[in-house]
Amino acid sequence: MAAITALGEFGLATPTGDKAHPTVETTAVGSGGVLTSSEFDNEPKKLEAYQKPGAWGAICRFGRTVQRYVWDDPDKSTEEKKFLFKLDFFTLIYCCLGYFCKGLAQTNIFNAYVSGMKESLNMQGSELTYMQNVFTAGYVVGQLPAVMLATRVRPSILVPTCEVLWAVCTFASATVTTVPQLYALRFLIGLFESAYFPCIIYVMGSWYTKHERAKRLTLFYASGSMAGMFSGYLQAGAYKGLNGKLGHEGWQWLFIICGIISLPSGLLGYVFLADFPETTRAFYITKAEAEWARERLRREGYKPLGASKWTRTKVFRIMAQWQFWVLPIGYMIIQQSVPQIQPIFSLWLKAEKYSVYDINVLPTAQTAIGVVVQLIAGMVSDSPLLKGRRAEAMSAMILGTFFSVITLAVWDVSHDLRFAAYYLAYTGSGLAGLYFSWFPELIPHDHEMRGFMIAVSNMFSYIQSIWISDVVWRTADAPRFHRGFIAASVFCAALVLLTILLRVLELRDVRKRARLAQGDEEGPAAAATTSEATETTHTLETGTSREGTEKQHLG
Repeated sequence: MAAITALGEFGLATPTGDKAHPTVETTAVGSGGVLTSSEFDNEPKKLEAYQKPGAWGAICRFGRTVQRYVWDDPDKSTEEKKFLFKLDFFTLIYCCLGYFCKGLAQTNIFNAYVSGMKESLNMQGSELTYMQNVFTAGYVVGQLPAVMLATRVRPSILVPTCEVLWAVCTFASATVTTVPQLYALRFLIGLFESAYFPCIIYVMGSWYTKHERAKRLTLFYASGSMAGMFSGYLQAGAYKGLNGKLGHEGWQWLFIICGIISLPSGLLGYVFLADFPETTRAFYITKAEAEWARERLRREGYKPLGASKWTRTKVFRIMAQWQFWVLPIGYMIIQQSVPQIQPIFSLWLKAEKYSVYDINVLPTAQTAIGVVVQLIAGMVSDSPLLKGRRAEAMSAMILGTFFSVITLAVWDVSHDLRFAAYYLAYTGSGLAGLYFSWFPELIPHDHEMRGFMIAVSNMFSYIQSIWISDVVWRTADAPRFHRGFIAASVFCAALVLLTILLRVLELRDVRKRARLAQGDEEGPAAAATTSEATETTHTLETGTSREGTEKQHLG
């Protein structure tokens, strides 16, 4: 009864009037909207602004149409809008802030290296490369245990704790005096950061529907991209304004500032992160809202947390499904289709004798283009135009990158066209947000498997990037990178084929689940008929009904 009351608040359970006073409700639908009216209520209703005639009404209707494409449907109920606002304000903002901090902690080592750390620690040869490999080792090792642990330990405890620990390690990085000390800290930072990306993607995918998810996940992913831009500006400011202050060099201040930013973000997570709808204890989500959140996801066909718990044989069952083999390869294709392993634009600008200022500033526009494109793609994917489909939006995003890498592979083009090609290369840089927003539709039948596959896909991509970078993105090939651009163009073509394959497999699974659901509905009637026939046969053969036999046994 409590569940029915809770759902009724969100319009999922509608009470029926008695015969003497029937009530017919009409819900606002469409861009224009329709007033809720009663069959016997002739009292005039107050028109909303968008329902009024004239220029102002037309402007309001246009605004609602824009809102429907940019964010959420304005025809959602007041309760639903309030719920989504709270979820966005607390959980989404924390997720974006934390991912921004993760990006800072991941990239600050390169800025510190070129700002005095190399000389202070007497780093030699390829020790910076080894430093990144140590970080990658910790990052890869920790992901699977993290997402599996997130189903047992509330994410609002697990994820912020990891963030606080990597903030502490970032502070400690400012105090190192030897390279081995920094190796150890980079491994720990990678290990603690490993929980953040897969767990947050997992949590966000467990709250939002397919018409709400892509725009929010692309915003989350864009926040990490912006960290790369900010890190360069932060290091420049730290080196210029703080170098030598309080006995610390500029590169040490970079680690200190990153730690100062990350630590409060981690502490906020204990309060702001909403966990899963099945386990949430967030202060801003009521029991009615949590029940409603679970119900609307069930109506979209998603299995709840705990419906298929981890067992000794569960991993083998996951490995027997196509998602285990296709999705990690798909994410590797996405990551390799965009030429971002090497700073291709910066190296070309340096070869063309541009100023140091231009070399540092001009490439930041690549990231800005990538952020804008992925946000637009996420909005369109969720909008009434695509209705939650991802394949079309992903294919459109990669077109700019495809044109770019082909142009750069040819190389013998005009200076202006080559300049434009470097900027267009990043139009596909935000594909990961759309890709992971597709996972709940591709794996609706197993909640725990979704988290598992997010981690496996991310791990597989990181591991493959190690040998791919050595084979086709060698620094010695700069700025031409002929093999790299050819490889990227092949991956771009493979990405389009991937989206088609995933869409075909998704539709096949939808049809299969529909047949199974139809069989389940017919099953009880067939089972009852079989039971009655068996009962009759048993009575005829023994002269005793099963009920009587059971009573004899009980006696």
